[in-house]
Amino acid sequence: MADTGADVVLDANAAAGLLQEIFVLDATAAQIQCAACGSTAAVGALRLYAAPMGAVLRCAGCDCILMRAVRTPHGRWLDLASARC
Repeated sequence: MADTGADVVLDANAAAGLLQEIFVLDATAAQIQCAACGSTAAVGALRLYAAPMGAVLRCAGCDCILMRAVRTPHGRWLDLASARC
């Protein structure tokens, strides 16, 4: 079985460049609340699962996906469906 690096987890500060393409301000300092467990933390404290095309940011408390950010040839896509605020 090949090692794909899929088990490498970083904090969301590593996604700062991608998030800066979407948000004007530094999004890693913004607070985000998980809809699943209710915990609130800075975006930079989330766990990052990165791939060349984008990022998946998960709650450090319950592992729920809070943010998906993707680069496509047509622009940037952001999903915050599991974030309460």
